[in-house]
Amino acid sequence: MVKERIEVKKIADVTIATCNDMKLNDDLVIQEWGDQLLELLDDVSCRKLVVDFSKVLFMSSSALRALITLNKKIKEAKSALVLCAIDDNIMEAFRITRLDNVFTIKRDQDESIRSFQ
Repeated sequence: MVKERIEVKKIADVTIATCNDMKLNDDLVIQEWGDQLLELLDDVSCRKLVVDFSKVLFMSSSALRALITLNKKIKEAKSALVLCAIDDNIMEAFRITRLDNVFTIKRDQDESIRSFQ
């Protein structure tokens, strides 16, 4: 049985996926996590997605690749993606790879939800 890698809730028309793992560095974990995020896009009502990283303390480059794939699928579906609550150390990896220019990144869920308006 696959562990739930994300906790999903809806606030109005925004889907919020909170990552349950503290570390996104194991290939199997990243595959399951990425698949569960992509499955959210199968729901036609999921057009505004927030991925909350408040529990995540470490993320490997494989997890970053999974996010890039998610972002591509989001754009194909004409949906919007916002990342939030990213740890400072992980944020440094986003800056180094210039992914902070690719993704919309907000401080928390509330700021993320407001950014869609």
